[in-house]
Amino acid sequence: MPNSKDREIVGLQALRAVAALAVVIHHALRATTVKAPEAMHLGPSVFPDWLVEAGAGGVDVFFILSGFLMVYISGSYVEGRRPVSHFLQQRVLRVWPMYALVTLFALKPALLQWYATGERGFSLSAQRLGGFLFLPSFNEHHYIQPIVGVGWTLSYEALFYLCFAAAIVVARRQLFGALCTILAAAFVLGQLLPEASVWHGFLSDPITLEFLFGAAIAKFVNWKGRHIAVSIAMIAAGAVLFATASYLGLMNTPWRPLSFGVAAALIFIGVLRLEDRVQWPKLVVLLGNASYSIYLVHVLVIYQGVMPYAERAIRKFDLSLGADLVAVLLVGGGVVAGVLCYFLLEKPLTVLLMRQRNGKRRPELPVSMTRP
Repeated sequence: MPNSKDREIVGLQALRAVAALAVVIHHALRATTVKAPEAMHLGPSVFPDWLVEAGAGGVDVFFILSGFLMVYISGSYVEGRRPVSHFLQQRVLRVWPMYALVTLFALKPALLQWYATGERGFSLSAQRLGGFLFLPSFNEHHYIQPIVGVGWTLSYEALFYLCFAAAIVVARRQLFGALCTILAAAFVLGQLLPEASVWHGFLSDPITLEFLFGAAIAKFVNWKGRHIAVSIAMIAAGAVLFATASYLGLMNTPWRPLSFGVAAALIFIGVLRLEDRVQWPKLVVLLGNASYSIYLVHVLVIYQGVMPYAERAIRKFDLSLGADLVAVLLVGGGVVAGVLCYFLLEKPLTVLLMRQRNGKRRPELPVSMTRP
């Protein structure tokens, strides 16, 4: 079982970078095609819909990464050198502050309307505000999506953290088996709840299998390979499976874990096998470090930042632009904003909170090893 002294795996940063960029590109292309205002008169995209949809598979990579990482750093908890409360505190300090701040920013229009009219809109209802605590809720269209759209994935991250903590408590020496049992119990509970309940839809989604894929890789797979050709073949096979699954429209189906999840697992193992054999560019590592901020803020930047200005510019100057060109601007804006947010907010805030928590002691692991 790995222990907390295991060194940082640089390849994880590359995986984070690619996963975050894939999601940003996915949302940018959707913003300039199916969600583009008609007044912009954007030209068609050269990318087919199924390929655009494949970008959402970055989420599957993130889930597998989380499952892997929790097992990889679990040694001190399994051995009883640290209490499970320490694990949960680490998770909260890493994930919640930034999410709460971005959620608060996303609520700005609703708060201003409440101030001006005295009426609380749907976004300020109790069920929606529960999103601050990663509680799932339905949006206006009855989809399970919190105030910050991408936050639905963090609700699953929070569920996994709680299940992982419970597994440590009940059977730390049989951690993987306990984790499988607890997640299976959560799935069964979801099936037993009324279909109209948000918890039915949330707990019944088999996407939680992807956390177990990552945990299994950490526990059972010898990912320290010597042959680069094998790694490249696994990455290529994963990419082909990604494209095939997207072409077949399996993204929003119960088959997602066995298609996109398996594809993400192949890519994940392939990249891990390249550790110590590939020197990842500094830009890739930087984007990996900033991936959480990029992931959190890019949708707000796209729809509340770049897109409105692009629409006004197109109208004012009577421009004729293609969807892909505008998408490039959206991707650039989302990534730059995320990197700035990382350096100006996430990194100093995390350092401050961890310093207050640990006193003068140095953090046990690099920030990049404990981020989701």
